[in-house]
Amino acid sequence: MEQGIKPGPNGTRGGALWPEAEEEMAKAGLANPGLVKIMRLMPKRALARKMRAMMGFPNKDIARKPLESKRFSVPGPGGDVPVRSYKPAGEGLPVVVFFHGGGWIGGSVDVVENICRGIADRAGCVALNVDYRLAPEHKFPAGLDDCLAAVEWASANAVSVGGDPSKLFVAGDSAGGNLATVCAMLAKDRGGPPIRGQVLIYPGVDMGFEPVADSGAAGKASTGASNPMASIIPGMYLRDRSLLSDPRVSPARARDFSGLPPAFVITAEFCFIRDQGEAYAKKLADAGVPVKALRYNGLGHAFLDKVGVWPYADDCVDDIARYIMENGE
Repeated sequence: MEQGIKPGPNGTRGGALWPEAEEEMAKAGLANPGLVKIMRLMPKRALARKMRAMMGFPNKDIARKPLESKRFSVPGPGGDVPVRSYKPAGEGLPVVVFFHGGGWIGGSVDVVENICRGIADRAGCVALNVDYRLAPEHKFPAGLDDCLAAVEWASANAVSVGGDPSKLFVAGDSAGGNLATVCAMLAKDRGGPPIRGQVLIYPGVDMGFEPVADSGAAGKASTGASNPMASIIPGMYLRDRSLLSDPRVSPARARDFSGLPPAFVITAEFCFIRDQGEAYAKKLADAGVPVKALRYNGLGHAFLDKVGVWPYADDCVDDIARYIMENGE
């Protein structure tokens, strides 16, 4: 496994959360245990609205070249799945199917639009931004079904969007990273579609939060109130908590990781699910999957949402693009 650690803002080498990141977390309410306690008592749909309002950060378009943008729908088992595409000039390009984060209950294609545009621009690829169904209105596996339908459509119709079906990637941040790797698992189990690689950005791969070995945390925990918030999500996403051990929910609990596509696993030093993401990278590598693992020091969960605002988010887009270019030949 290829492992790396990126110095944080101002050359941070570990142990100190970047003050601007800490400030953003405070604005989002992630440092307010009292708020979390109140949220636990709210009806699920009202809670979902509250949590959705707390998610995402303002960001900016970092694309340097003109991109062709389209909006369309692809067929899914629960109806049409809205998709946005971003394409630079050219044909036969790699195709990246991207799933936004938000704990399976929030986030949006709007939040990650500039991330997807940045990837399309920097990597010279077609990026597909999938508007999958969210819980609690649509419980598991509705959102996953939409994501898998989008991957299957992308494989079958890559040429129609200027892509090459043999250069298909899945990607996502947080819950989207979960959905991306689960799509890769299901594609392997079902004999296709073939996936060239998976880009997992601070992925949530164990919804049950089983303890894993600490992968080297230094200093204070950055999201002490976020773990309780995360404990709210399973009841909103799942009909039955027994599903927590289902690999389609918690891919880290799968029994066999062999044969999965190469993975690029990105984590953040002060992300509350960092250790499970890094443990997952090791599980993949131990099973013979080519893995690149990269930790960003000094930053917390969802830092990529600040693309165009924080240079470290832009740097992450560049790293993702580099991985796609290197593995999409």
